[in-house]
Amino acid sequence: MKSYGPWLLVLLVGLGCGPGAETDGGQTASGSAVDPQPARHGRVPVGELVLGTWLPAGLDRYRFSAQDQVLLAGLGLNQIEWLQRGEFDGETAEARAMDFCRAHGLQMPVFYEPPGFTPHDKLQNWATRSFLGAGFADSVGLRVQALKTRWAGAEGFQGYLVGHEDYAAEYYEALAGVVDAIGRVDSLRPVLTVGRIDHYVDGEAFAAAFFREGGQPNIFQHEHYVFRGNVPTEGSGLQSKLSFLLAGYGQVAEYLQGRWGRWHAVVQVQSEKRVDKVYYRKPSAAEISVQAGLALSRGASGIIYFLYSSGVEEFRNAKGEWVQTRYYEGLVGRDGMPTKSYGAVQALNRQLQALSPVLAQLYFYGAGALENELLFGTDEDLAFGLFGNRERQTHVLVVNRRTWQKRTVAFAVKGQAVVDVATGEILPMVNDQVQVALAAGGFRLLAVARDN
Repeated sequence: MKSYGPWLLVLLVGLGCGPGAETDGGQTASGSAVDPQPARHGRVPVGELVLGTWLPAGLDRYRFSAQDQVLLAGLGLNQIEWLQRGEFDGETAEARAMDFCRAHGLQMPVFYEPPGFTPHDKLQNWATRSFLGAGFADSVGLRVQALKTRWAGAEGFQGYLVGHEDYAAEYYEALAGVVDAIGRVDSLRPVLTVGRIDHYVDGEAFAAAFFREGGQPNIFQHEHYVFRGNVPTEGSGLQSKLSFLLAGYGQVAEYLQGRWGRWHAVVQVQSEKRVDKVYYRKPSAAEISVQAGLALSRGASGIIYFLYSSGVEEFRNAKGEWVQTRYYEGLVGRDGMPTKSYGAVQALNRQLQALSPVLAQLYFYGAGALENELLFGTDEDLAFGLFGNRERQTHVLVVNRRTWQKRTVAFAVKGQAVVDVATGEILPMVNDQVQVALAAGGFRLLAVARDN
């Protein structure tokens, strides 16, 4: 029987959440200073995983009863986003959601304008100007200060949501100005924006404008949905779509290299019908899981589920003319009852919660062969992500891209043993190859004990 020696005890102790983890507010705790000039890894650690969802209080109609809130609280989230513009009994939907966050320990970025300002004074409106004009910075700063004052004392106040699919290059100067203004007024909270990275006219210029130095790392939420109605449920056709998805995740990771920021993956859990055609089909539990695993393998700090509520969207053109009616089914139906996806996300969140304390301390090193210090070879239809401390790689995340098949894969590692982070299990070795059992679409974070 092989003797593992004292290093195994050190490895197992390191699987827990110890010094260096991030505080609940997202600020770096003492003893876990970020590396200002990393040689090979991300500027900031992954951090505590954000598990969130969009439109938690209905879609075309507002619903946020006590029963609705119990169901939302039971999903295992720690963040919600995007509320309808509306006022009910003198209280806005956004304020009601913030109260929910306080009661249940969740967080939420704010989106709408502060009291006393017009709907045109959302920060997104200022971040999408093509001409800044005199006094731009002061005007934005005034609105940020008003938002900060409005939500002062709100425990769930997480940051500022300033954009959604604002792709035109003419906006980037204004975006940079809004980001800088927020940093001057409130350096303790991040700025968030949402889009698909390959849709920006100039991705490099966008990244330079958004990911600014200092304060809390800003967060880009990358949205990309690949499960169209005609996408097969297995085989090469599905693998092609997953490769497309993974390429986008990798592109986000590349833009973040050397920059002060983090990113979240907005993953598809919805189905959508347009006219009588299924435009997006409902992903299976394994397909939801593989999206999360692939995102983590490229250094994502959060998984955001699109979308929570079901409903109808009357899509209109720039002139306000009706174009199309779209029907969405999310995690909860229009009747307020859970869909099949609810249970799948609930189970996935339990897995992600178990990994979060370990990932919080780790830096993302990459996924390519040139960066790989832990593996000798790989099996087919797998994805890998490499993580470690500030000195070297210590962990590998392995993802089974076959969403229709559970399997046991084998690959050689450059270490003495491999331990599953979530369970503490020491994985078996056969002919110097570690044996890893993976659920369909599943993923595991593995700690590799290396020779000194």
